[in-house]
Amino acid sequence: MTKRDLQREATRRRIVETAVELLVSTGVAATTSSAVQRKAGLSRGALLHHFPTHESLFAATVRRLVEINEETVREAAAGEVFAEDPVAGAVRTLCRVVDSPSFTAELSLWAAAATDPVLRGVLRAEELASSHDLHRVVDEVFGAELASHPRYRAAASLTVVFLRGMAISRALTSSSRTDRLMEEWAGVVRELLGAKGPDQGSGVATQSGGK
Repeated sequence: MTKRDLQREATRRRIVETAVELLVSTGVAATTSSAVQRKAGLSRGALLHHFPTHESLFAATVRRLVEINEETVREAAAGEVFAEDPVAGAVRTLCRVVDSPSFTAELSLWAAAATDPVLRGVLRAEELASSHDLHRVVDEVFGAELASHPRYRAAASLTVVFLRGMAISRALTSSSRTDRLMEEWAGVVRELLGAKGPDQGSGVATQSGGK
């Protein structure tokens, strides 16, 4: 890679990181191309060279937010105890991402896309592109034993939906209510996967619905 290529890549990263910072701190409406350009200290031409449209900038921003959310999950997993109850440990770990500014910022983009068909199309394409990474991280958190269950894929997909719902309702839900919902969802996943709770050991059935 030439020096010019390295400079070009550094500028692109600078733009994306600036957009992420603005989105997290000021929201979607204030994260305009002009605001990103000013904060990054770049010319209009430099910004448009990398991101000719506002939607293309948001697509790259979502990509970076997904990476940040992955890092958040791994950090949360490092501090979680899974041995006694791997299902509850996985749910707690993933729910911690709901508290992260990057996860909230990502959801704010999806909310904005509800009334913006162009942005919606861009974000849908980005969602398809990043879905593999999302499920890979979820699989890592639940672990190979749980992931081997025939009904695991349904449990993982529903958990992602649960997380997004938790994030949307977070502002209107007390912390104690959130904790109860997490435990209740862990119970649903345990039942779906035939996994045992903390009082029964950490085994998981290998047949759908079996114990």
